[in-house]
Amino acid sequence: MRIIIPKLNIPPQRFLKQAGYAMITNPHKNQEISYARSLDPGRFYPRFHAYLETDGAKIHLNLHLDMKKPNYEGTTAHSGEYEGKIVEEEKQRLEKAAEKFLFQNQNFPLGFQPQKSLLQKLLSWLKLKK
Repeated sequence: MRIIIPKLNIPPQRFLKQAGYAMITNPHKNQEISYARSLDPGRFYPRFHAYLETDGAKIHLNLHLDMKKPNYEGTTAHSGEYEGKIVEEEKQRLEKAAEKFLFQNQNFPLGFQPQKSLLQKLLSWLKLKK
């Protein structure tokens, strides 16, 4: 399933990491980089598998569901599902997660938060006193 997301205010690799995906390299395809998120914690399969491409203005994800480990000795690489309810739900989850990075005006480095104004600090202090 092809997913197109407008350019985010964070690197696409960081977005995928925050969405639960881990970067993997494929030794069978010249160390090709892709991203995976397991459906079963503690096991590598079944998993969502995404290939990332960017064109400067948009992020393109090629998403599918791998049900089992690839078989490179035969003709079939894997039993990937590119459509269906589970893949559609993951597409919607990724699109919803991307929304929070589309409309922010500022991108703060990890570990830093924007400073509160004096009024915001007073209001926070008053809420704590109640």
